[in-house]
Amino acid sequence: MSSKYKLTYYGRHSSTFEKWQRKAKPKNRLNTYGDLGFLLLTFFIMTTSMTKPKAMEIQMPYTPSPPAVAFYETSAITLMPAQDNRLFYYEGIYNDESTVLKELSLSKDENLRDVLIKKQQAIANRPKVAERDVQVVVKAHATATVSNIIQVLDEMKILKIDCVAMVDISPDEVEKINLSLVKH
Repeated sequence: MSSKYKLTYYGRHSSTFEKWQRKAKPKNRLNTYGDLGFLLLTFFIMTTSMTKPKAMEIQMPYTPSPPAVAFYETSAITLMPAQDNRLFYYEGIYNDESTVLKELSLSKDENLRDVLIKKQQAIANRPKVAERDVQVVVKAHATATVSNIIQVLDEMKILKIDCVAMVDISPDEVEKINLSLVKH
């Protein structure tokens, strides 16, 4: 008997139905798989580079910008909180030569509230209705704490002052505040 042949049995009664069969060893040829892989790779690269994303442009509804608020020098007051619960302020528009910084303490709420109430009373009888509202500009110094700023904004809420703006402090104002802080 040769080693190439193996005895296999078919059927229920295998002893009566014997058959000799030649069993071949399978050979895996990887060349075809490599070719197929490169073919699929090039196909997907080409198809994805040819397809453009299709998106429809969305037209958003028109939202008008909020109306600009007129700034009146007579109704403006600028508050600048600084270190140690100190607040510097001036009325009107800042001018290097003529602006004098006034100071008060934030540790007593009545000081700031009194200043703002006096400002409200001073402009209450203006001829233009728009000039009758106090316009507050808050410029926080680098040494101011968050609690100082919140305290100032709380006072605006208590007195129902609606026109409040937080802006960056100018270098000239920083210099004047720093000189005042050094003096004390």
